Amino acid sequence: MTGTITVGFDGSAASQAAVDWAAQEADRQGLPLRLVHVWRWHPHRFGMDPEKEYDWIEHVPKRAAQRVAEHHPELQVERLSVPGVAADVLVDLTDESPVLVLGSRALSRTSGFLLGSVGQEVTARAQGPIVLVRAAYADEEVRQDLEPPERPSGGPVVVGVDLRQPSQAVLQFAFETAALHGASLRAVHVWKLPPVFTYDPRMIDRREQIEIGQREHHVLSTALRPWREKFPQVALEERAGPGNAARSLIEWSDDASLLVVGRRVRRPMLGARLGPVTHAALHHAMPPVAVVPHA
Repeated sequence: MTGTITVGFDGSAASQAAVDWAAQEADRQGLPLRLVHVWRWHPHRFGMDPEKEYDWIEHVPKRAAQRVAEHHPELQVERLSVPGVAADVLVDLTDESPVLVLGSRALSRTSGFLLGSVGQEVTARAQGPIVLVRAAYADEEVRQDLEPPERPSGGPVVVGVDLRQPSQAVLQFAFETAALHGASLRAVHVWKLPPVFTYDPRMIDRREQIEIGQREHHVLSTALRPWREKFPQVALEERAGPGNAARSLIEWSDDASLLVVGRRVRRPMLGARLGPVTHAALHHAMPPVAVVPHA
């Protein structure tokens, strides 16, 4: 990758997790890091001291930059405090950055993660890849004396593959990331039984199940062959099976260092939105999730 890795920061534990992840990624890739704090001035808010608010506006990105410099002294860091609507500013930045990193807040293993309204809107509208990182801190405001959590090493990059309309952008991002990290790549394709068997899978005999499975595996291998040849250094694992796409993808990414999913760019009249699989991944997958928009 080339360019500057950008991370949105608002002082919360979730955004600090995003800064820690983005700093390690920028350090790994030898790219500069841009810390962006978007703020809105409220002149009529009761009891607001303008000087204190300006001090806070300056303090938030400065504190984050100091933390990054302490743990990544060689990393080039730019910090920005930008007035405006957070989602609009961050969406605009996706046009000029190879990846934008945002945070999401942990709820519990069963209820998953909370993606705030800004993160959800940016992810649905962004023109470039977004990485959502899970908060590793229990406190709403991160303590500066805590060490950045170590990122798990050795986990595969996992990518969800939709064989009905395979996206070259999603596969390219996944293969490039795996190659850059020296990681293996697990390509996951989940298929549904033919409609006639929807109500009772027992209606399909074992031989027909095997034939359908073999056919789906062959289509997956065919779609991945050009990428396997382009990235021979990436160890590729192919997984295909029947079931619920979102549930299977989440289960098969439990040991991943990154999960990569796609988001189809909708026509303006349809509005920006996240598909059901991407939505489930953002709220329930354990590793960081990269969302790659594609046509």
